[in-house]
This record gives sequence, C-alpha cells and structure tokens, in this order.
Amino acid sequence: MTANQNLLKMKGITKRYPGVTALDSVDFDVRQGEVHALVGENGAGKSTLMKVLMGIEKKDTGSISINGKPVEIHNAQDAAVHKIASVFQELSLIPYLTVGENVFLTQREKSPVLNRKKIFNETDSILKEYGIDLNPRSFVADLSAAKRQLTEIVKAIAIKPNILILDEPTASLTEDEVEKLFSTIRILKSAGIGIIYISHRMNELEIIADRITVLRDGKYIATRDMDDITTKELVSMMVGREVDLYSDNRKDPFDYESAKKTMEVRKLGKKGMFKDISFDLYQGEVLGIAGLVGSGRSELMNLLFGIEQSDSGQIVINGKVSKINNVQDALDNRIAMVPESRHQQGLVLMHSVADNISLPVVQRFQKWGILRESLKQEFAQKMIDLYKVKTDSPHKIVNYLSGGNQQKVVVAKWLAINPEIFIVDELTAGVDVGSKAEIHKLIKSLTKKGLSVIMISSEMPELLAYSDRIMVVNDYKILGILKDPSQEKIMNMIMEDKNNMNKVKEVRSG
Repeated sequence: MTANQNLLKMKGITKRYPGVTALDSVDFDVRQGEVHALVGENGAGKSTLMKVLMGIEKKDTGSISINGKPVEIHNAQDAAVHKIASVFQELSLIPYLTVGENVFLTQREKSPVLNRKKIFNETDSILKEYGIDLNPRSFVADLSAAKRQLTEIVKAIAIKPNILILDEPTASLTEDEVEKLFSTIRILKSAGIGIIYISHRMNELEIIADRITVLRDGKYIATRDMDDITTKELVSMMVGREVDLYSDNRKDPFDYESAKKTMEVRKLGKKGMFKDISFDLYQGEVLGIAGLVGSGRSELMNLLFGIEQSDSGQIVINGKVSKINNVQDALDNRIAMVPESRHQQGLVLMHSVADNISLPVVQRFQKWGILRESLKQEFAQKMIDLYKVKTDSPHKIVNYLSGGNQQKVVVAKWLAINPEIFIVDELTAGVDVGSKAEIHKLIKSLTKKGLSVIMISSEMPELLAYSDRIMVVNDYKILGILKDPSQEKIMNMIMEDKNNMNKVKEVRSG
C-alpha cells in the first residue's frame, strides 16, 4: 500500500431511527498516516457515523471498504479484527482494576489466570514508547480525569490499530498533556496509522489535522485540506450561517470608577491550598480566570460556592460580610455556579429536563409539602423557551439531549434562582459552535442587566473576547489581574512563576 492511499472508505452511509434520519448518504475516508478531523454541531451525525464504523450501530445503506476491500462490521469484535480502535467521550474503564489490567482487558488469553507481570511490563513499554506519564500498577479509581483519559488512549493504542478514532480526546487534559498527546499522534501518523479526530476546539484542529470533513444535520457538507480553510469558513459550514465566535465582545472599556462592588474577597485561605486570596468583582463585569489545569482555578470557585470551606479571610457580598459554609449559604447570597463537569456535578442525567431545571427552586411548587407538578412543568417550559433549550418536551430525559442543550439546562437551572453572581467553570467545553455562540450571547445580555460573572475557561480566545479583566492563577495563588490582557502576557506570568518555583526547589534540594 502506497503512502496516502485510503485505509478506509465509507460511501453513502445512511442510518435511520424512528422519525429521524441520523445519517443521510454520508461519504468519509481516511488515508494512511493522516489526521482527518470530523466536525459538526452536536447532532450532526459524527458519533453515529463512528458507531457505524465500530459496529455499535448498524447502517441501513452504504458500503465500507478497508484497504480497498469491502467489509461488513457488525460488532466491536469485527472492528478489532480490522484493526479499528476508538476512544469515545464515555470512557470504558473499570475503576477498580489497574491501568495495565484495563489496557489489556479485551486481550486476555484463554487462561482464566491473568499474567499480571507480563501485562505490567507490556503496558510500561507502550507508555515509554509514547512518553506517557502513567504507572501501570495504579488503580484507575485513584487517577485524575486526565490520566483516565490517557489510560483509555493507551488501551486503544495497545491493539496496534491501523485506524484510530479519537472523540474529544483533550477535554480533560492539561496543556502539557495535550502537547504529549499531539506528540503521540505524530508518532502514530509516522507509523502509517490513520486517525479520525473529533473535536469542538478549533485551535486544536489547526495544529493537528491534515484534512477536515464537515457534517450538518446528518448530511455530508464538504472535505477540505486544513491549510485551505479559515476558522470562520469552517464554522459557517458547520452551522449553515455566518457565526463569529469571538469578535462580538465588549467594544467599550468597563467603567470601574462608577461600578458597584458585588463581591470583595479578603485574605481568603484554606490550609494546604490557598493563602491570602484577595480580589474584587463588580456589578455587570466578566472576571475571567486564566491558569493551567491544576492551578487551583476550580478549587477557588468551590470555596466561593461553599463546596469547600475556607479557614481564614472574608467574603463580602454587597458590602456585608457573608459566611459561606455550604452551597445553601451561597444560594442565600444569590451566588450560582455552573460546575466544570455537567455530567458529574451539574445534572441528574436520568431525570427529566423539568426535574433538573426546577431542582434549586422546587420549594416554589410545593403546597403543604405536596409538589404541584403542573406548576413545575409550566415553570420549566418558560425556562426552556427563554434559554432556547432544544427539546421536544420538558419530560424528556436530559441524558438524551445534545451536549450544548444539556449545558443550557444547567445554565437555566441556576439562573432560576435569579443570582447576582454567576460562576461558570468551562461553560462551553464540549459544546458545538452554534450552542457556544448562543451561550456567549446569553452571558453578555445578562451582564448588561447587572449580573456579575466569574468565568473559568481553558479556551484563551474565549477568555480574551469576553472578559473585562483576567485574573491569572498558578499553584493556588493569584499572580495578577490584567485590565489589558493578552495571551502572551498571561503565559509569561505563568511561566515566570513556574520558573521561580523551580528555582526554589533547586535551592531547597541543594
């Protein structure tokens, strides 16, 4: 097989469900030694197409060829035979097994006795080959979200695939880990492996993708070389209209002279984490929080929302010292927070949209201790309409909504308490570009009405476009607050702090 020959060719793939066509005669191919990005809004058909390729879903019509030969893929075993591996967003790890045991779980020998020494040695070889920092003997339950993601990727690599599907692989990785993943991908490319890369992060695609295919509403739109398309063109193809994600920001500087202070944080501390954290938040302001994953951004917000308790310092709300020892205290002070993980922290996935939206204010719909279901449903429908949640019914189980609409449910749920301070942690992570633009527009409209927003985001363009000031955090401390931020200034502050920390370590070790 010559270089750049098609490893995979999917032609005219159609998949219908009752009442909906998820894929409508879609074409897609992958060449040897390339990263082919597959993009589109949530619901565009990306995951369905990949599930057809993996044998999880059965196509209605169309053909699949691998190395020029027609094949039928009925299940995951067929996919493995054809050397197709995948890493989907929903991880398939068993928490109480080790990294090594998870990596080789599907490759067990017929003997019921596991050869753990062999498993650990082979896993260690893979980790060293690709420069991945994991201990084969660590239990998955003890790993961070980022290291669980890396374990899933190692598990896929272990079958020595010819085709590798990566679905939002960087969602929980630090910048250093993203770069290591990209290094791994480049090694896989050089070995001739074809990689299908699904991501909503446009900046990643510019770095790692060779070609890109766009799906919209289950239909094939176009395939282009990555070098020949701009982000603006790409987004327009994905949503079917022009959308500029980051230029619709504040044109006028925030008036701090006349603005009211909504929150004043004074020397806030928690043993082993924070010490003397101080900053102000103004009415109608978006205060961005920049920092690498693990810098303490989310943990600081947990203190402000009462998930964690501080040991020292004060939080002043509207001029009054407020004790925030738990989430209810935060709600009483009209503080709301969209957490980093909507699945684990923000939603009750197997309950309805109405149940989730009404959860913080359910007492409004009770009389004599009895829930008045009709009032709850009526309220939920108002919030669904107000925040443009796409669902056919308030009764729909929230797990079956797209990622963008799930996030809108989380936003609606917390805005139901009519907060004065709104903390949003990775608000648009894993959200398609159309929903992202709508969420940006919503936040902007709320600040114009006086809502104060604290925004954590790993997407630097998002922070720079929508923040009035950016507070830079590293190693559980504030490095500074920038009124005129740039990516260069922010990264210089972080790297200078890291260098200073390394010098201190060298002195101590010396």
